[in-house]
Amino acid sequence: MKKLHFLLASLTLIAFLSAGLLQPVLAQHKTPKQGTERMSMMQDPANQPLKTQAKTGGMQGKMMMGKGKMMGMGHIDSGMMQMKSDPVMGTLHQFGCPGFLLKNAVQLKLTDQQKQTLNALKLEFKKFAIKIQADIKVAKLDIKEAMNADSPNFKKIKASVKTINTLQEELRTNFLNTLLKARKVLNADQLKTLKTLAANCCQGMPGKGMMHHQMMK
Repeated sequence: MKKLHFLLASLTLIAFLSAGLLQPVLAQHKTPKQGTERMSMMQDPANQPLKTQAKTGGMQGKMMMGKGKMMGMGHIDSGMMQMKSDPVMGTLHQFGCPGFLLKNAVQLKLTDQQKQTLNALKLEFKKFAIKIQADIKVAKLDIKEAMNADSPNFKKIKASVKTINTLQEELRTNFLNTLLKARKVLNADQLKTLKTLAANCCQGMPGKGMMHHQMMK
């Protein structure tokens, strides 16, 4: 009987030890499967919870929209910067450019009617400038096309250069006329204030007259 009890006790002990030793092994075999399921859920949006999908999709949408806006604005701003760096318009803008006047509406004490008139002038010039800049780009493309030819047609190139010069002159003239119209909107006291604003514009900054143009903003 003692031998039988000893044998049963030994078998029971072996069973407990086997169960305890097998659990970590089984856990190790299950872990990769669980990890694979998690990875598949992360990679496949269809397996993600609805809240996670909505959050992820919203973030991706915002990022794409942000990129689109940046690209679009970059394209527009490049044209603006070319105008801002123009030596003629850069010198004139603070003396009555509609955008500059509207930016300083508080100091100038502009009325609602004056703001409306200045906004109309700014929009009119902006439309004209966009057309001119488009024609200038076409002329530049003509120059590149002619220069890339095996035998460049320098007569055609000179004609395109002349076209660009004419278009730039038209743009500057239109800007000057817009500025003069904008000044007529102001009364005597506002013109005195504008003179002070023009004198203090961009002082102490490199490229005076180039940094804060408000031509088409």
